[in-house]
Amino acid sequence: MNNDFHTLMEFLGRLEPEVTGKTTPVPDPSHVPRLERFALGQTQKAERTDTCELLRMHPAWLRWLADRVRMAREVAPELAPK
Repeated sequence: MNNDFHTLMEFLGRLEPEVTGKTTPVPDPSHVPRLERFALGQTQKAERTDTCELLRMHPAWLRWLADRVRMAREVAPELAPK
């Protein structure tokens, strides 16, 4: 597994639950497929780089992404970092 992806998985695994009543910002629908591929570790280096830049511009989307990573890990535990 790519080190960048492994680092992201570890970071997202340490995030605390949201405060009650606070909503999770949802990414623009045009970016959802790319973010979902990123969450599943199915991106090539260029797309990963672009996605990381997109997340730097929209840090509020990290919670949404973390939820997708958690869902993927529940469905396919082999995606969890070792």
